Amino acid sequence: MAAAKTKPDASAAKTKPAKSKPFLVGPVQTQTKDDISTRLALLLWGAATCGKSTLAATAPGHKLWLSLGDNEHTPVIHRDDVTVANLSGLSYEDLFKHGQNDNPFGLDQILREHEEIATVVVDSATALTFRALQKSVSKGVGASRTFTPTMEQPGISAYGGRNAIVLECLTGILKVTSRYNVHVIVTAHEADPVMKTENNKEVIDYISLQLGGQLVNNMTWRLSEIWYMSQESGAQGRRRLAVRATRFRRPMKTRMFSGKGPAEFFVEYDADKPDDKQMTIASMHNKWVDNGYQKIDVPNNMLSKGK
Repeated sequence: MAAAKTKPDASAAKTKPAKSKPFLVGPVQTQTKDDISTRLALLLWGAATCGKSTLAATAPGHKLWLSLGDNEHTPVIHRDDVTVANLSGLSYEDLFKHGQNDNPFGLDQILREHEEIATVVVDSATALTFRALQKSVSKGVGASRTFTPTMEQPGISAYGGRNAIVLECLTGILKVTSRYNVHVIVTAHEADPVMKTENNKEVIDYISLQLGGQLVNNMTWRLSEIWYMSQESGAQGRRRLAVRATRFRRPMKTRMFSGKGPAEFFVEYDADKPDDKQMTIASMHNKWVDNGYQKIDVPNNMLSKGK
């Protein structure tokens, strides 16, 4: 008589193995959920004057503000939780002498000695890119007997040199801030639309940030969040944040917000009022952390107020 087949134990199949303790894998120790960094590495981009700097100043804790463009820091200088390092007056030689290395602008020592700094803001990557192009052109990158690079006509090689400089600076900042588990926010400006021909007409293909294609591709994977900020027309126009591609804009990226629901929402924030109980970057980040690092819902406030 054939032996009866034994049914698998359903309860055993559903039981997950107990979490193991961290152990070494070569030179690296594995991590539990509680060990993994929850810092923000955010790229915030949009058109000029849409409020990027004002919103960036609502990031967690005390901010060290690396101001690279003329008067980039003006909207936030009044805040008690912002310390400005105005780098805009440096020559491009001095700027990259201090910025183009593994310890850009002495951040390692600054963050080690000033534990109150919770966020580093780079304002803006667009200004950094322009200064890097100045350096690349001045060095004659891509020059030949028949071609001399200029700011008006830099040439492909000078653009490549620019991208390498910016990438080295920003990568250094990301590495040092990661070492001290400090948030980092990089602002950037919106570029002109990229056009395409459709039915014999010029139409918008997409709109991206003003950094250069290869630089965008090389930077996005290093960041946890990429948000697009815009403002409705008019001086009092409401500001919006998009966390997924929308209205021809790209790229966007998020690990904090759900992929369901609207791609963008109104930022309900008034810079003339205290940050407490307002929609700030710090409050959104805290909500994600309090949710156990699981994605939070995108605020659905556009339906109630209208687009």
